[in-house]
Amino acid sequence: MLKLRSGYDYFIEIGSGSGYIITNVAKEFTSFKRFIATDVNCTAVKETTRYAEDEGVDVDAVCCNLADCLRNVSNSIIVFNTPYLTCSNGELSISDPAYVSICRNYRGDVLTGVVNIIKTGCCEFILTVGNDGLEYLLSSIRGIRPLYFIDVLFNSHMFFEDVITVHLTRI
Repeated sequence: MLKLRSGYDYFIEIGSGSGYIITNVAKEFTSFKRFIATDVNCTAVKETTRYAEDEGVDVDAVCCNLADCLRNVSNSIIVFNTPYLTCSNGELSISDPAYVSICRNYRGDVLTGVVNIIKTGCCEFILTVGNDGLEYLLSSIRGIRPLYFIDVLFNSHMFFEDVITVHLTRI
């Protein structure tokens, strides 16, 4: 069972897509000072904004890669449903942001970027990754300071891959 400590300043969703997750969290949990959504796809950011407004909640949505556009993410919980689909370099060279946002080489750019955020020790994380993504994540953060406790929350089988949701908290 997921237990979050109280007192976070920010709830940040990386890769907000339609805005469904962050909007529903904002409706249920009012203890956060701000709700921030990022997505590399600017059309998704517009959709997140529209959906949040339609639901009557205040979500700041920003078009950027991961959390690169945010100055301070400390004292936050970051949620990210990482892309599971691997792509060739040729596929990644397609300039359509809608395509790139769902099909990225997460062993290269996406999870490396997330690992760099984790290494700062800024926050707690809830990440959904594929099996090989979890192996990469675990090997990348093994032995870093601060240390993290990793709790597997869900393990789901999709027709194309097993998908695992993990909660990372600082020890």
